[in-house]
Amino acid sequence: MELFVSHESSQNKEKAFILAKEFDLKFISQEAIDKRKYNQSYFFIYQSKHSFIRKGLGKLSKDIYCNFLDWSVSFDDPLLSRCLKGLPDKFMALDATAGFGKDALEIAKNPKCKSLLLIEREKWLFYLLQEGINNAADKDLLQLINKFSIENIDSFEHLSKTRKNYDLIYIDPMFSGVGKSKAKRAIQALRDLTQEAETEGLLDLAIKRSSKRVIVKRHKNSKFLEDIKPSHSIKGKVVRYDIYNSS
Repeated sequence: MELFVSHESSQNKEKAFILAKEFDLKFISQEAIDKRKYNQSYFFIYQSKHSFIRKGLGKLSKDIYCNFLDWSVSFDDPLLSRCLKGLPDKFMALDATAGFGKDALEIAKNPKCKSLLLIEREKWLFYLLQEGINNAADKDLLQLINKFSIENIDSFEHLSKTRKNYDLIYIDPMFSGVGKSKAKRAIQALRDLTQEAETEGLLDLAIKRSSKRVIVKRHKNSKFLEDIKPSHSIKGKVVRYDIYNSS
């Protein structure tokens, strides 16, 4: 599905046009949009401090962005939290498939987590991540966000080049067409707008670069990533976390 870059305020038109070139996406000015024609299309809407994506341009369309403040107080994933038990104090982590950063924030909530590198290869999504981090102002949230660093690079490329070993590497290669239930808005947008990651060899490389643990998020009915059997799994109603212990 296609993603266009646009704007709401005319004063943001030039910057939106520049970003479209940087993202290698098509630019469409709001002044020339037939909303009915693009009802099922996605738009990256540039704003000076709070950009977002949305599907369609109707009044019922909802903004999608890195809402770290809301996630820090209203979201928790007890299954993922269980996966982190037993990691050492001041563990260093890498999220190889950062997306909007929601799972990364959950990992950062663990008091033992010292640092977390977020890897995101999509330029427009990396921009939203950076903006979400820059907009964090809440004192409690900053304690988590300050653990973050981010890179706009393919995760396989990063792991191939780095000499650094991480205590934890987290991989969520996305899954689609497995369950019958409709995905939440942000997850569906990622499925629609990002190419399915070329994960061949990524898990094997992650295991080599991780000194303690690799966690892979899967649908509960999905096969093991790269057909590599985990040390054990933690399964919920919809998702399953496969855990690969390195030591």
